[in-house]
This record gives sequence, structure tokens and C-alpha cells, in this order.
Amino acid sequence: MDKYIDNKLAEEMDLIVLTTDTHEKQGLPKGSVGTLIDSYTGHDKPLYGDFRKGKKHLETALGLHDFRVLDPDSPRDIGIIASYLRGRKAI
Repeated sequence: MDKYIDNKLAEEMDLIVLTTDTHEKQGLPKGSVGTLIDSYTGHDKPLYGDFRKGKKHLETALGLHDFRVLDPDSPRDIGIIASYLRGRKAI
């Protein structure tokens, strides 16, 4: 197993993409790209992600099934990362 398959192995500073609309009310729809800033501890504490919303940063609690870690060696994920860097918005 690795962090690209198991979110419990995700590390702080990993680039992530939201896979659910759980945080849409906060302005973070599915496809939003951010950075994991607090990783899984195994103690029922949430993970936290940092997302850019306009010129501000929004920290939000995440569940294990809300995101996946982007793999810079995957052709599919390189496109997501490049799209994010060009437009700084959800894909």
C-alpha cells in the first residue's frame, strides 16, 4: 500500500484533490486542489487541508474518503496539477 491508494498514509504537504462534494457549502466543490496540512493520527481526529479560495486560504477538516493524494508521476494527475497551477480553481 502507498499514500496514492490509502489516505491513512497521506503525509503533510501532499497535494490533494477533493473527491466528494462534502465541502461544497464552504466553497470547495469536488475537484478542488489543496495541500494536506495535518495527516491521519489514528485517533479519530480529522485530517486538515489548506485550499486557496480567491486570495485567501481556507483550512478545512477532511474525512479519509473526502480526498485522494495526487501522484506527480501519474499522467492523469499531472494534468490535474497543471490545470490547477494555471487557473487555481477546481477542475
